[in-house]
Amino acid sequence: MAKTVRAGFTLIEMLIVVSIVGILAALALPRLKAAQFDADTGMRTVEIALQQAQRVAIVRQTDVMVSFDTTGRRIRVVYDANDNHQVDPGETVRWTQLEDGTRFILPPVGVQLSASASVVGSSLASRDNYPTVYYHRDGAVSSELELYLSSYRINKSDMRAIHVRQATGRVQSYRYNGSTWIGAGL
Repeated sequence: MAKTVRAGFTLIEMLIVVSIVGILAALALPRLKAAQFDADTGMRTVEIALQQAQRVAIVRQTDVMVSFDTTGRRIRVVYDANDNHQVDPGETVRWTQLEDGTRFILPPVGVQLSASASVVGSSLASRDNYPTVYYHRDGAVSSELELYLSSYRINKSDMRAIHVRQATGRVQSYRYNGSTWIGAGL
């Protein structure tokens, strides 16, 4: 009895392989986009914390201390009731955690300041080993400030920056396109 040698694949086998590849691609593609959304969400979280600190300083006519715990991925806001730039008992302290998938990073280049750390400024203070700025009653901030965020994915398109003007406390957002920072306009 002669054996028949089968050459190639059947149509059914090919359809199964194509279906499996399609399913895997459908599962992987949203994760790629999710990393950029994670970075945007982290950026918005920091922006909101900074803008709220500025508003409280103006409304309550007191200094508001904002510290950045870069390893713990969180922000501490202290309503400094006696304006002594210390955390005292009885003062309101609020922590804001960055979302999962977002972290502080050291960028390849700064927006306007030298990027020597994930949080940089012209006159940053250090409180409890955290880089710290103070919003004053007029809405100004104690130091020109830049901070840098990204998703956990190591990709330059996920890098985000926030620049805070010292004189006005104005918060500006940026995205990195691989070679330069571009205003995010979020």
